[in-house]
Amino acid sequence: MTNTAFALENLSVIDLVGTDASAVLNNLTTNAVMKLTVGNGCETFITDVRGKTVGHFIVFKIETGFRLIGAAGQSARLAAHVDRYTIREDAKPDIRDAELLGLLIPTATQKKIHRDASIDFGWATDADNGSFRSKTMTLGETVCECFDVPWMDGVLVMIPVDQQSSVMSWISQFEIAIEDEVAFHAARTLANYPWYGIEVTETNLPQEINREEQTISFVKGCYLGQETVARLDAMGQVQKKLVRWSISLPASLGGSLSDLLTTLDWGGKTVGRLTSVVKREDGQIIAIGYARRSHFDPGATATGTVGDSTFEATVIENE
Repeated sequence: MTNTAFALENLSVIDLVGTDASAVLNNLTTNAVMKLTVGNGCETFITDVRGKTVGHFIVFKIETGFRLIGAAGQSARLAAHVDRYTIREDAKPDIRDAELLGLLIPTATQKKIHRDASIDFGWATDADNGSFRSKTMTLGETVCECFDVPWMDGVLVMIPVDQQSSVMSWISQFEIAIEDEVAFHAARTLANYPWYGIEVTETNLPQEINREEQTISFVKGCYLGQETVARLDAMGQVQKKLVRWSISLPASLGGSLSDLLTTLDWGGKTVGRLTSVVKREDGQIIAIGYARRSHFDPGATATGTVGDSTFEATVIENE
């Protein structure tokens, strides 16, 4: 199998710095960020007063505050959101998008680099505070920050833009194929990870994303939108959520996978919508998409229409 890495040149990267950064971020986010220690991180949603999703990030504690890393297009909105709810506190959002680019290195590729260059991408300790870890590494002659992320099985290396050529030249000696963001989205779809701007938008409630265990603390105390999030948890009334679908196509249906990004029907009603679709090496088509309450459980089926043809979609267990 070809060893690969994914170049992610359009991430949102924000450093929230200042003596009051912990308090300010804690007031805007669904997870217990105040418990993080330097080098550790967690996944979280940034919410507004209605409980809607302003942003979806991995948050790491750094020496000067926090680093937030997520899908492109969130930085300006998050910075404005922080500024709106910062009055006298010492907390400043510093947008780093233009300074850093990401290189996501899967575990198999890490092992090859380790064998060839004795560079260890592993972590010295477990993430004792939070779910993820970070550390500084030197790739070639370039010092980079590395982050444990849940997007797929791999490590995210943040490379200073002015050192991109140097790092890419260094990594090329290991015969590693650098894939683009299209390939990354296929990989994270297989890993069942939602992406802001595709699965997640500012219209969504956090529970609709189906990652409560990873992103929401129900004991952390007050934050913007907490009332809505807590009420949904208590009443269990979310009407739609992301699920994993398996797609069965008739032999007559050709075209591209993007044609399958459509609504799903059952019993004359729209019960779902596909947002990301990928074909596995074994030929099975897997998708991420929304389902209504009637189709939350594995085994539920629905049909989609492409032109004059229909296909079947079945909700399956998360892997």
